Amino acid sequence: MHSRRLTLPGVALVCLVTLAACDGGNGGHPAQSRSATAQPQPSGGPGTCDETKPSEAGPWKSVLAEFRDYLKLSGATELTEHVKDAKLRDCPGGDREANVLTDYDPHLEAPNVDTETKKSADRVAHAFTTWRDEKFHDEGWVYVINGAVETVTKRPW
Repeated sequence: MHSRRLTLPGVALVCLVTLAACDGGNGGHPAQSRSATAQPQPSGGPGTCDETKPSEAGPWKSVLAEFRDYLKLSGATELTEHVKDAKLRDCPGGDREANVLTDYDPHLEAPNVDTETKKSADRVAHAFTTWRDEKFHDEGWVYVINGAVETVTKRPW
C-alpha cells in the first residue's frame, strides 16, 4: 500500500509533464492543442495550403474561362451563369486547392444555407471535380464559396 502512494504521485507528475510538452504554447486548452494525438491531415486533405505551410503555397491562378468552357461542353450550361470566379493554386506536397465563387448564397449565410442552395453548390463542386479528374488527373479540394469567401460546400477530387 505504501509503494502505491508513492507511485501514484509519480505517475501524476509524468502525466502533467507530458501534457505540458504537448501543449504547443496555447495555454493548455486541449481543443486548440497541436499535440501528437492530433491526426495529421492526409495528403489532399481540406486546408492543405492554409493549415500546413501557407507560405509555400503557389499563387492563385484563374481557371474561370476553362471551367466555364467545360460546363458548356458538358451540357451544364445552367451552372455557367452562376459561376462568377474560379481560382486554383498548388499546395505543398503536390496537391491543389480551388475556390469557385458562385452567386448561390446571396445573403452570405454559409454554412447555414438552405437545402436548394447547398444542392446547387454541390452540383458546381461535382462538375469542377469531374473536370479536373477528366482533363488533368490531379488531386485536391474544391471549395464553392460565397461573396464573403465563406465555404458553402467542399469536395475532394
